[in-house]
Amino acid sequence: MPTAEGGIVNQSAIAEWSRAWPIPDSLKANFMPHPSLISNPSQEAHCRAVRKLGLMAKVAAPGKVKTRLGATIGFDHAAQIHQRFLDQLFHELRDWGDERHWVVTPIESVSHLTQVTPAKWRLTDQGNGDLGDRMRRWFADHLPDRPALPRTHAILIGADCPLLTSADIDEADRLLRENDLVLGPAADGGYYLIGLSGPLAGPILDTLWSNIPWSTDEVFQRTVAAAESMGRRIGRLPVRSDIDTEEDLTALLHQIEHPADNAGAPTPHIELARDLRRILSS
Repeated sequence: MPTAEGGIVNQSAIAEWSRAWPIPDSLKANFMPHPSLISNPSQEAHCRAVRKLGLMAKVAAPGKVKTRLGATIGFDHAAQIHQRFLDQLFHELRDWGDERHWVVTPIESVSHLTQVTPAKWRLTDQGNGDLGDRMRRWFADHLPDRPALPRTHAILIGADCPLLTSADIDEADRLLRENDLVLGPAADGGYYLIGLSGPLAGPILDTLWSNIPWSTDEVFQRTVAAAESMGRRIGRLPVRSDIDTEEDLTALLHQIEHPADNAGAPTPHIELARDLRRILSS
């Protein structure tokens, strides 16, 4: 069994291994370390997880992105707004974690349509299949499938919540220290963020994305049910609204321009609102 630095076994890792690869009760004594080798919380803190972030989003091609929004404001404007959301998230999250991936499709169109790969981000092809197939592929590629130290926290977001901040992703990462799965529920019944703590066995990934009715209001609840059916612990982030329609966009602009508290909106959000207004008026 791998050990942490100095021969101390990381207790959180042991728990994760036992969940991913259950050991029969009759054999557990042969696999568990002596209590003197198990680390205390202060020792575990030194074994920080490898943190990976994926932003799954299409290239901003008119008629291919934000089609519900484009149906009312025009597909060119909708594509520009999609690109502005991407730019906002690329910049805000550019220093988060150990790896950042733009999980993109079609990957061959990136240089043609956007001219530049975002700084500090790697390009990763979404590949084929439905949304579940593409998410499963990214997690399978970035989570270890066997016991390893340090642990890996992999978090995947979309581009429909442009006000996500590094602090929000930090909170998801914190929840993954205590849970197997973290979800950010969307107001429309989907989710804007999903994170997993590895290692994870393949069947777990298969179950999470099997028989999910994508683009319906059942996505979040069905995903929770799938995780609970496997005994997975789930952490939840606050509910947020995806920006899919003109009504959603209007609400986003109002949220930025008329904040509920007296502190006012952060400067990057004010700049975002200004750019969105410019796009809409062009």
